[in-house]
Amino acid sequence: MTHIFISHSKKDKDIIDFFLESFAGTNVKPHLEEFEKDVPSGITAEKIRNDIQASNAVFILLSENVEKLKHTRDWVVWECGVAMNKEIWVLEPSFSLGMIDVIVPHFNHYALYEMTEEWRKYIRAIIESHDDSHILPTLALTTAGGALINEEDRGRGAAIGLTLGLAGLLLYNTGKPSYGIDVRCWKCSSNYRVHQYGNFRCAVCNADSTLGRPQVVNA
Repeated sequence: MTHIFISHSKKDKDIIDFFLESFAGTNVKPHLEEFEKDVPSGITAEKIRNDIQASNAVFILLSENVEKLKHTRDWVVWECGVAMNKEIWVLEPSFSLGMIDVIVPHFNHYALYEMTEEWRKYIRAIIESHDDSHILPTLALTTAGGALINEEDRGRGAAIGLTLGLAGLLLYNTGKPSYGIDVRCWKCSSNYRVHQYGNFRCAVCNADSTLGRPQVVNA
């Protein structure tokens, strides 16, 4: 079965539950290996490496607990390094902005998420995009003002959604979806995709940045 490796702190029960609920109803299985101080018997660095290599993607759930627990922080950073050839998602709760400075030298996506139903739908779509057993169905995330889809995009089955600060972008190109907005850090020049508008930090160098909303015009 397709699975996504989740790097996290077991102390973040609410966060873990939120993400596990996002996996519900999908064909993708979350893979968690939990320890804080003592590594359980049978959980070795080699096993974790193999589990990461067998995964379709890696979710790095950063939090204030990961920030302050040195043992957990060291393991999370190590797991990021092991996942160099995987799609890496750095995911931080919006209420912890300014409270986390964990450095992740390489990743593909960054999201400062909220634990809302809109974000749950967005995360579920991300999860399903890593399911190699079927083609992800079209997802439209809309605001009160409505999503803007031009006729050319509509013909390709593309959906653009702007909801609660999400840089919600789901474009189809030969059946493969792409999310977020491409950015280059003004300080360290790292490239990755950001998944919300507003303030965020570069997880490579900790520089403060802002992604502004695009100007919306009538189609």
